[in-house]
Amino acid sequence: MTENTQENTFAPVVYEPEEIEALEAHIGKHYGKFDGVFHELISPDIHVDIAMIKPSTERNYWVLCTMGMGAKPMNVPGEIAEDRLQRAEIVACLPPDWNMESQEEEWYWPLRWLKILARLPGDADTWLGWGHTIPKGGPLAENTALSGVMLLTPGAFAPEAYVCDLPSGEVVNFYQMLPLY
Repeated sequence: MTENTQENTFAPVVYEPEEIEALEAHIGKHYGKFDGVFHELISPDIHVDIAMIKPSTERNYWVLCTMGMGAKPMNVPGEIAEDRLQRAEIVACLPPDWNMESQEEEWYWPLRWLKILARLPGDADTWLGWGHTIPKGGPLAENTALSGVMLLTPGAFAPEAYVCDLPSGEVVNFYQMLPLY
């Protein structure tokens, strides 16, 4: 009698190579060249990295952008399925002096919330889109009274930045995470 020693392996959902290439090119062109990426080490369901675009003379703030949420289409209601809202990525803007190196929650919460939002549709079998609000039920961190987020059009960027065309003909919509009191 032999014992089954096969490992239980799970591969997270990721973009196809040509899709991630198109996504990275779109982010670089419309949101800014990213030198840094906050790489996810353990991906339980989807692999979500965050592009980190440093402040510049043209744009005096950090831009963070998820790369991975849109690899898994969301469960969009049938009556709006033709609007091509199944795939999305989330953008956040932070002050130029934000401590991007810190793992302390007072500085880390925007990255945490980008990851929470990226996983929410898969975890809850739902979707996220323009105008959606997501409450925390308390402060996002101990040093702020912000207690939820809203998804909006990334208004500080040109309209061409809002949608990325994938080689398959599908699109990825970009929404900006706006923290709320």
